[in-house]
This record gives sequence, C-alpha cells and structure tokens, in this order.
Amino acid sequence: MAIFTGETAAQAIENGLKTLHLTRNEANITIVKDAKKGFLGINKQEAEVEVKSILPQHTGGAFLHPELSNEIAKESKFDNLGGVDEHQEAIDDDVELDLSPAEIKQRQAKNQLKLEQAAQRLVDYLTDILNVMQIEIEPKLTIEHQLIKINLTTEKQGLLIGHHGLTINSLQTMAVVFLNQHGVQHTNVILDTDNYRKRREEVLVGVAKQAATEAVATGKAVYLDPMPALERKQVHQALSENKFVRTYSQGDEPRRSLVVAPASEM
Repeated sequence: MAIFTGETAAQAIENGLKTLHLTRNEANITIVKDAKKGFLGINKQEAEVEVKSILPQHTGGAFLHPELSNEIAKESKFDNLGGVDEHQEAIDDDVELDLSPAEIKQRQAKNQLKLEQAAQRLVDYLTDILNVMQIEIEPKLTIEHQLIKINLTTEKQGLLIGHHGLTINSLQTMAVVFLNQHGVQHTNVILDTDNYRKRREEVLVGVAKQAATEAVATGKAVYLDPMPALERKQVHQALSENKFVRTYSQGDEPRRSLVVAPASEM
C-alpha cells in the first residue's frame, strides 16, 4: 500500500499524484488519516492518503517510493495485457467464501451482464471519438471471459493505427480507463483493425531476435523503443526460451520500454 503525506489531505494527494505521474481521473484516492494541527504545534500530525493507479500496467514513480517498489517486485515475469492475469477471479471482490454454488453462479451472471453492457458503451465511446477524427468504423465486439476484443473495420486503417501503432494503442489504453471508471475492472481490452495485431506481432518477433543477436554479439544490453504492455509481453515470450539473453521492462507508462540483455549481465 502506497501512503503519501502532507500538511493537508489535498497536499498529500498532490504529492501522491506527482510522484506517480497521474491525474485525479487516473487514480483511486483514499484518505487514511486527516491532518491534526495539535496544540501549539504539539502532537501535530500530517494527513495520510493512499493513491493507486487505475491505469493498466502503470508503475508511475514506483522507484521513487519504496513501498511501491516492493509491490512491483511481486509481479509476475511477464507484463499483462493491460488488466490482470486471465485466470484471476471474475467474481466481485466482496463475494464471501461461504456463498453457495447457486449464489456464486448468480453473481457471475450479474457480473457478465455488467461487462456486456459496459463493453457496448465502450464501443459507442470509441465510435464517437473516431467520428470526431473523421474515421468511420464498423465495430465488431467479442467478449471472451475477462477479455474484450473490438475489431474496427475502416477504410482509413493507417490513420487509425498511427505511427508504430501509437493511435490504436492510445485508444486501447483509454478503453481500459473507460471501463475502470464505469466500475468494470480486471478486464483486458484489445483493439484491432485489418489484422494489425497479428502483423505487428510478426514484426516484433523479428525485432526481438535481432536484438538478442546484437546483445550476445556485443555483450551489451539493447534498449528497444517504448511499447505498450501487450507488445512487451510478445517480445518477452519470443525470447523466453533463449538461454543466452534475458528481458526486462524499465521506465514509466506510457514510455515504458523493454531491454534485451546478455544472460550473464546481472
């Protein structure tokens, strides 16, 4: 739990947002303790607040804050797609362990309906944004457990994708934030158009292998350009069986990048 302090609750919140490089819309904020002025300065206490990012795979200023560093150290080897591991429970966090199978099934059905309704609102939200960008689309929505896939058919694929996927990846990040703000969490989102994700994966596999060859040949780490969590995971997986190199991510979203280093470099 990351706790930030300040002379007032507002100042503590500001300190937390600044440290994590977040806006108020990108964070969940909980006031742990209000500030106390004390008597003549005696027993004075600062306000304490907890600030958590709602952005996918956001580490913010973790390396500036020891408690966050500990949390990140517990993460799995691979980056997630922008939500949580696909095997994480979909049941609401407040479900008690002693619920009957029928009650659990009822909760799951309710959550699934909530997810489907939110996903449809997300499609409308993305359609409105792209209309402003003068990009007409025909969206196709698919929901697989806690994964929402939206294929966007358009005649302006290049404009929708953007340079190295910048536009479509930004829209994908916005989609996850949209769902979080509408009460749907633990859900991954993948936006695609004209089979871009598959073609991009093939390119990334080539980039990964080339970086591995360079790292082994020179004995030095190779730093790849910043990329979203989904693409970092694909590079991780492409080199997971290569015993001569190791991969890790560094930096903060949205400029978080992947490093391919010789296995002997520690």
